[in-house]
Amino acid sequence: MSDSTLSNEQKLAAMLAKQEIHDVLARYARGVDRADGELLTSCYHEDATEEHGPNYSGPAMEYIPGAIERLKLMGPMAHYLCQSHIELDGDTAWVETYVITFARFSGEEGDVDTLTGGRICDRFEQREGHWRIAHRRITFDWNNDAPTNEGWCLGMFDTTAPGFHPGRKDRDDLSYQRF
Repeated sequence: MSDSTLSNEQKLAAMLAKQEIHDVLARYARGVDRADGELLTSCYHEDATEEHGPNYSGPAMEYIPGAIERLKLMGPMAHYLCQSHIELDGDTAWVETYVITFARFSGEEGDVDTLTGGRICDRFEQREGHWRIAHRRITFDWNNDAPTNEGWCLGMFDTTAPGFHPGRKDRDDLSYQRF
């Protein structure tokens, strides 16, 4: 059915569904970057499947606790969500979201910054009025690893100054504060 044959009510319902799906994707990125297990759990249906590349394939609810432990031990991380393509089919949505991920890893010869581009392919389902991930697969498109060379904009930002707020992987992160 093309958009031109949909009623305004059907178009509005589709817009609301897509917005809720975008909100879940944003919660997921924030949950991973802040190592917030409760937030990550809220993105999935209880019986969801997570296929996280070659590192994990199985129940999402079993994946989350181990992922949180690993994330807390890692250096800075950031997931940048790009465009999403959402195809609605009743109470199912097929979603492809482009993502760029930054992560810092400790290596034998010093820290390494890695930048990875890929796509998150999800099957969302609406159950009891809520859209959540039912099955997730990840595809990797490219990667670039480089030695860490952090200079904070050639020294423009003083990391010891009172107004400097480094990102944190806990609820003390600036994003959880209300000001």
